[in-house]
Amino acid sequence: MILGISSIISFVMVSMNVGYTDLFLKSWMKTWGIAFVLAFLASKLLPFVVKRIMKIFTFVEKDA
Repeated sequence: MILGISSIISFVMVSMNVGYTDLFLKSWMKTWGIAFVLAFLASKLLPFVVKRIMKIFTFVEKDA
């Protein structure tokens, strides 16, 4: 999933910014690599961050 999403988004962004020139493939591979690493790290870290934030904002009364 991360592979597909990062490749599609980077493909669209590079095609919009650079166009289909001789540098397209090189630029796309470079930006896709960066996007993949960032998306992978985000998918591993964000669940823990969201869980901690939800613990702060979730007010559950305990039985006394």
